[in-house]
Amino acid sequence: MKRAMALCVMGLISSTGAAMAEESAVVQIAQANAGGFVVHFGFDQATLDSEAVGVIAAAAQEFQRSGSARIAVRGHTDTSGNSGYNQALSERREQAVADELVRQGVPLTALTTEALGETDLAVATGDGVPEQANRRVEIVIDQPPALVAVAPAPTPVPAPAPVEAAPPPPKKHDRIFSLGAFYGFNLEDQAGNTSHLGGLNFAVDVPVMPWLSLGVEQAGFYHFDTPNDGFGGRTVASADFTFGDDDNFRPYIGGNIGYLYGSGFNDDFIAGPEVGLASGPFIAKLAYDIPFNRDLDEGIINTTIGIRF
Repeated sequence: MKRAMALCVMGLISSTGAAMAEESAVVQIAQANAGGFVVHFGFDQATLDSEAVGVIAAAAQEFQRSGSARIAVRGHTDTSGNSGYNQALSERREQAVADELVRQGVPLTALTTEALGETDLAVATGDGVPEQANRRVEIVIDQPPALVAVAPAPTPVPAPAPVEAAPPPPKKHDRIFSLGAFYGFNLEDQAGNTSHLGGLNFAVDVPVMPWLSLGVEQAGFYHFDTPNDGFGGRTVASADFTFGDDDNFRPYIGGNIGYLYGSGFNDDFIAGPEVGLASGPFIAKLAYDIPFNRDLDEGIINTTIGIRF
């Protein structure tokens, strides 16, 4: 009885080990046949974390195991930021992966590298859209050709006439327009009293980096509750630092400089800080303008709430 039980246990252990060995072999064969590895990066990053180093080490081991002569490294980005910046970022990413492959024992002469920027997306998106799957470097190992039996040459078939590919759609300009209601609270007018401004504000913002945007604004308003009521304007340029990578909810902080003019003002240059929030199609801004001919506590608090397109 004991002998029969022992034989059953040994049989179970043997079959389990065989199944695990078979599964391991299948995984290794599937990986070798695929010949490709993908290293992902964080937003606006070109440094390797421990997971990325592990993927590169596995690629180096597969290169050595397969006996291949070539290994290709291709760097990519998503569509955040402008194309020139993304091209340089993809070059830094592919260089970081290539350097680690060499450190892992891959000969430098076996490497071919290419930086594609945002031109070859893994997941198709619009312009200016952050996408984790597109922030990557692909490692492709050329597989040695398998030995196959020589078959008779097939009867040649006339090649089909080439079809001209449609030209790619033009790249959109990275400009964001906004229009909103404008209100200002003037802490001191020409008569030394408080007053109010009401009107419209039009702005154009251009993202030059994933975290930096430059813009211009033009406000037209009516200055009231002051001895010299009348129309006026505010023209400024701004530089804003944005936070996060979600275009549907992006706060920012920055500053502006420009000129304030109209009835009830001693026309002069202005400058000051501003904060804002872009959420979906809506924008909200708060700025504090300090005219050059006044003290710091005699400025104008401006607000704009509107839509962007």
